[in-house]
Amino acid sequence: MKKDQLGESKYYLMDFLHLACKIDLHLLAEAIRPLVGSPFEFHQDVFVTCMVTSWDGHEVIIAHPLTAELLGHEAGGQLTEDNALTYITLALKQPPKTDDNLVMSQHNFVALVATTLANTFDIQVLHSKTWEIDQAKTTLLNRTYTSDTSFVDHPQPMVFASGWKRQVYVTTIDFLRPKYEGPLDFLFVVHPRMSIEDWRPLFPILRGLRASFAGIFPPTASVVLSSIEVPVGDRLLRGELVTIPHGPEEMLDRLPEARDAVVQILDYAEYRQTKMVGLGALIPSLTRHGRLLKQAKPKVSITTGHGFTALTIAQMVDDIEAEIGADGVVAVIGAAGSTGRAALRCMFKRAPSRKVLAVDVALQLDKIPQIPGWNPILHKYTANKQDIKEAAIVVCVTNAVGSILKAEDFGPNTVVLDDAQPENVDQSVLLARPDIRVVKCLARIPGLSCPFDMGLFTSDNRDEEVTFTCLAETVLLAAEGHVGSYVVGDPTDEQFENLEQMAVRHRFTPAKFFSFPSLGNVDLR
Repeated sequence: MKKDQLGESKYYLMDFLHLACKIDLHLLAEAIRPLVGSPFEFHQDVFVTCMVTSWDGHEVIIAHPLTAELLGHEAGGQLTEDNALTYITLALKQPPKTDDNLVMSQHNFVALVATTLANTFDIQVLHSKTWEIDQAKTTLLNRTYTSDTSFVDHPQPMVFASGWKRQVYVTTIDFLRPKYEGPLDFLFVVHPRMSIEDWRPLFPILRGLRASFAGIFPPTASVVLSSIEVPVGDRLLRGELVTIPHGPEEMLDRLPEARDAVVQILDYAEYRQTKMVGLGALIPSLTRHGRLLKQAKPKVSITTGHGFTALTIAQMVDDIEAEIGADGVVAVIGAAGSTGRAALRCMFKRAPSRKVLAVDVALQLDKIPQIPGWNPILHKYTANKQDIKEAAIVVCVTNAVGSILKAEDFGPNTVVLDDAQPENVDQSVLLARPDIRVVKCLARIPGLSCPFDMGLFTSDNRDEEVTFTCLAETVLLAAEGHVGSYVVGDPTDEQFENLEQMAVRHRFTPAKFFSFPSLGNVDLR
């Protein structure tokens, strides 16, 4: 078969069959072979072992996923796409023009394959759903076929929107997928912590497909990960969590496409009549702190989250000093960056006599003495990482794509306040240095409901109301009904004051001393 016959081109329609048992792939291929137009070939990659055949725009993939772990609820003893051990995907590639007969032929073909498998192996076969990719529509079927042809369970199909258009996809996990389709109060934009492979668990129906099938997600595509809801007084704020398909390192390698992906999300935000779009993790630095987005989509309201993040950092430094003492030096890593400058302004305002060491690369150091509140008698700056050892508290606010500080970089009994995403300090540091404590800069939003796991906790210690500070800023502005963009570039003094007042009104506070997910809450004393 030619390479373009194996899933590299666009798809029009996909149907998904599931078996509860793990039947040999060659036996399954042999049973289906009389129904298909060409022989099966064996393939294996990091996700699946599979048999594949392709002919005249059709493709059939029989697969055993290499991992059984899935997001979702327990099946309660029934066969579902979440607990299946063998996956069969029947795909129809995009025809030149819409052809109803071709679609009907696909539906009949799926039923024939399901019946053949049920009879040949005396098993149940679940036809879970049909995914019309270009139409952004999913039909939930949950039809069960058995070897007893007198019993075929055909519940009433349910049709729901699985995305806005081809470049915006919505997770197919039911408890994550937003059910509300009206105007949104806010969107929060993030990116995968590692790579596009992080997407696959969000689409259980893709477990039976080769890694190359990720090609259906264009480089400017985006995925709706989850709904987010926050009660405010007698209102319920409705939002969505959306990601671009680029991890931290890939964003640098494919910068134009990554930026286009964020603009694509703003198109979606405009379509959904979204009141405020918040930028998370490295998205602000990717977009020049929102300036590129404001130019590209001036009608869409955005905020970088740096205002409330800076306020929270300053408050948490005070809280940490209340636990360990206020006599030591506070080092800020990434001090010349947008978040670093904003955090230092807030710290100087709250405690102008505190000893501060501002750390950044040599080319950025000239920006630091220009920060309002800078006092050269009490405040020092450096590009030498060795100087960090003199600090009792180290604040990390860089936009580095991974951990940059090692165990040997810190002095004794240091407390690290790590606001960076991805983290600047890896948990492995604590194995070599048990005297060090790492605290994440997080906020508490009363009543927050976001079923998506953002990787802050384990299932045993999860605190539903604790989340990222940049999301908290987005929700605050939505709660206030703010019109227009807010923090783009450096926050203003007026914005700081307004955010502080908003936080008091809506009872948003810093979260108390949470560390890595497996550690949860930590006692700094």
